[in-house]
Amino acid sequence: IFLSYFKILLLSIFFCNTIRAEKKLIGFEIKGKVQDIKSKEYLIGAKVYLKNTTYKTVTNLEGNYKLKGVLAGKYTLICQYIGYVKTEKEIEVLESKQESKIDILLKPSSKELSEIKISDTIQNLESEKYSLKIESNATSIINSVSAKAIQLSPDLTVANVLQRVSAVSLERSNTGDGQYAIIRGMDKRYNYTMINGVKIPSPDNKNRYVPMDLFPSDLIERLEVIKALTPSMEADAIGGAMNMVMKNAPEKFVVTANIGSGYSGIFSNRPYSSFSNSVLTQQNFLKDPSQLNGASYQAKVVDFNRNVLNYSNSTPPLNSIFGFSIGNRFFKNKLGVIVAASYQNTYRGANTNVLLPSSQPYNSPNRDGAMPLHFEDINYREYSINQTRQGYHGKVDYKFNKRNTLSFYTVFMKLDENQVRHTTDTNTKAQRSGPGTGEVHEYDRSKVTNQNIYNATLQGNHDLKYNIKINWSAVYSIATSVTPSWVDFERVHGVSLDSSKNQLVLPTQVGKINWRWLNNNDEDKSGYLNITYTPRIMKREVEFSTGGMYRMKHRTNYYNVYELTPTADKNGNYPQYFTNINDALFALLGTNAGLGTPKDANNYKIDENILAYYGQIKLNPIKKLQLLGGVRIENTLQSYVSAADPKYVIGASGRKEYMDILPSIHFKYSINKKSNIRLSYFSSLARPSFYEIIPYTLPGENFTEEGNYKLKHTTADNYDLRYEFFPKGLNQILVGVFYKNIYNPIEYGFYRELGNPTGVYIAPQNFGDATNYGFELQVIKYIGNFGVNANYTYTSSNITTSKLIYYRNSAGNLTTDSITQSRPLQGQSAHIGNLSFLYKNGKLGFNAQLAAVYTGRRIAQLSPYYNLDIWQREVVQIDFSCEKRFFKKLYVYLKINNIMNTPYVTEILQANSYRLGTQQLPIQDNNSTVTTQREIYYQSYTVGLRYRFE
Repeated sequence: IFLSYFKILLLSIFFCNTIRAEKKLIGFEIKGKVQDIKSKEYLIGAKVYLKNTTYKTVTNLEGNYKLKGVLAGKYTLICQYIGYVKTEKEIEVLESKQESKIDILLKPSSKELSEIKISDTIQNLESEKYSLKIESNATSIINSVSAKAIQLSPDLTVANVLQRVSAVSLERSNTGDGQYAIIRGMDKRYNYTMINGVKIPSPDNKNRYVPMDLFPSDLIERLEVIKALTPSMEADAIGGAMNMVMKNAPEKFVVTANIGSGYSGIFSNRPYSSFSNSVLTQQNFLKDPSQLNGASYQAKVVDFNRNVLNYSNSTPPLNSIFGFSIGNRFFKNKLGVIVAASYQNTYRGANTNVLLPSSQPYNSPNRDGAMPLHFEDINYREYSINQTRQGYHGKVDYKFNKRNTLSFYTVFMKLDENQVRHTTDTNTKAQRSGPGTGEVHEYDRSKVTNQNIYNATLQGNHDLKYNIKINWSAVYSIATSVTPSWVDFERVHGVSLDSSKNQLVLPTQVGKINWRWLNNNDEDKSGYLNITYTPRIMKREVEFSTGGMYRMKHRTNYYNVYELTPTADKNGNYPQYFTNINDALFALLGTNAGLGTPKDANNYKIDENILAYYGQIKLNPIKKLQLLGGVRIENTLQSYVSAADPKYVIGASGRKEYMDILPSIHFKYSINKKSNIRLSYFSSLARPSFYEIIPYTLPGENFTEEGNYKLKHTTADNYDLRYEFFPKGLNQILVGVFYKNIYNPIEYGFYRELGNPTGVYIAPQNFGDATNYGFELQVIKYIGNFGVNANYTYTSSNITTSKLIYYRNSAGNLTTDSITQSRPLQGQSAHIGNLSFLYKNGKLGFNAQLAAVYTGRRIAQLSPYYNLDIWQREVVQIDFSCEKRFFKKLYVYLKINNIMNTPYVTEILQANSYRLGTQQLPIQDNNSTVTTQREIYYQSYTVGLRYRFE
């Protein structure tokens, strides 16, 4: 920690010295503004210099420039900006004046406009200024993050970039990095992900939503979060849609390269644990015995590769980061080509304390009393995780003429994760005679997951006669996830006290091994067609659009688990005591032990065909008012079959078909060139995840999880009002409110099995109706080279579900009843916000950002019992990044994440009786709440070089 703060102190000193150097003044000063001669828009990054001298600068974020230390004399002042005529002006610096103010107005280049129009657009597509234009000119409500802003941020993945966007919060993985986005308090199931405007499938083995940590951020040209859907967009987003616009071919030859390294601070405090990489190529690791030898093969113990449970410890491994792109246009700008690649190999970890509550609390003295918890297990877990993230994309576009363009785009994203988890589990009940005694279970987990997404899109744009335009796309996408081996190995030993109350640790016994293989793929074949007709009616241009989409989705899921049970040792003694994994003896027991679980409902196939079509109209009934409205119709047909035996499992196969009529209307009133008011309504939906409608059963750490073939899809009515103000430069103010009526929301609820009073199951269920409303504010303000970027979102949601209560009735008998309880939607925080302090100096080539993210308290896990939901505690994370230019085209950058070592903490909102006395438990730090989990990640550091040649 001391080392971390020392590095931050050095950075602060460097930061301050840079500012002091800027203020040092020798000689005279020439300053002014650079603006577009017509629109008076401030031009950011324009070059201003004195001819045949070393005096030069660029305009800052407010269009201002300063030339300092100029000696008295006559000069030629020159200003250049792409797409504008170079301006030269003869000036004289007089000794009698300390400073001279010269404003410059640039005229668009009329001679080169037809050639530079594309160039200017391409060059600025990655700029923050262009990103603001996207927000201002959009037909609906969106937020946009530019490639330049992403480059300067502390973030290496798209998931972490999303947390900087207004009204977006994250669910994090065990690495501490973001994984899934929650938009406007709507759980990840209510959002979808696009690449270049095309929705992509998910490699997740359970759900539709895409893990956003799969995508490296350096391949992105722009990231958009769309919060209001138009009829031409796919409708299955109640929270919002995320669109990753990938890099396009530049107007001229451009090569970029990026190389970096770093480490995770957690491995300065403990070793990194791993198994040999040679295991990953062995057949009896990659596939289970059934896959290797046929479905009827009876597996043997020797078929299982135990090398995956042989671990080694190492000193802090170094992360490695590489990026490269090359692009150009050929044949008089008709052919554009770009190829880009990104590679990230990172080592992350976490130290976690987890208290696992019993599936049933203590009873309360009466129906209105509180049900206190009891904890049966105290876990300490150490995660060591290696993630290899790869991204490749290429695009070719050919402009036959001004009216016809054809493009082909392909992208491949891959995330491989090797996870080792060591767990010490102290059972608080079995053989426990007092603190420090009892039964201790040790678990080793080795888990390998390979996820990837591939997309290929062929697209045509045709501008026909009679004001008709046609846009079409043919798309193939496939997402896969393979867990070639997921192994959990258990050992157990007892701890007792001798007569002197010293701890006695008993010999360790060999426990069972659970060996799981999982793989799934989600394949899409889609076609899109959009036709636009733009006549003039009553001297105004009116745009009529119609079109549709057809998608054939095929998803398969494979699941097989084997259980290896310890036998007597080689001398016939039982229990068997542990020496090492290679000498331990096991047997495959049970009816299907050698076959695994081929009849498990987790083995399924599902087909989903979606036919959607729409009609919309866009017009300006009056000069400043734009109206876009229409209706979209989506027809859904699902059919599935699982491996479950229909004799014993209801809904083992099934078919569902439904149609949704989804109207929307959007108003945009332009008060002036710098401000808009938007009002929107749209209807949308959310389909259940595929596995949720399959009657699967999956054992969890606390409760058994089941599917629900009766599950309905969710629909919603969404309302938005937003005011936008773009005063000058990169400054911005966005203020908005939203309201959602949600019908048949899907949440995980609990129920008891009939005839089994202790059997509690968790399953996806529909819970009537819910509401969600909130307020958003975003402010970006620059003064000179300093800036503040802040946003805040308040969200309130309400859903009423049934809960269980466990108490003694008036007769003194234990009774379980149900009661209704209103609560927020799972994952919704009342308050989230971002605050970033920025410094950008184009002349010195130095940029810095100190960014804080606040996520308020929210429900992390639902309980079947009244008032016993588990909440994630509010959290503030602070990150820092900076870059310095050298030799014009070379940048050195630094990124520090999680500076304050902010932990992930969950708790139950109940008075804490576990801080003192005989019931004392670890990680308790609050009298008013009971802490159930505390996970620590430490800081991570990245330093690197970035180069751009053009």
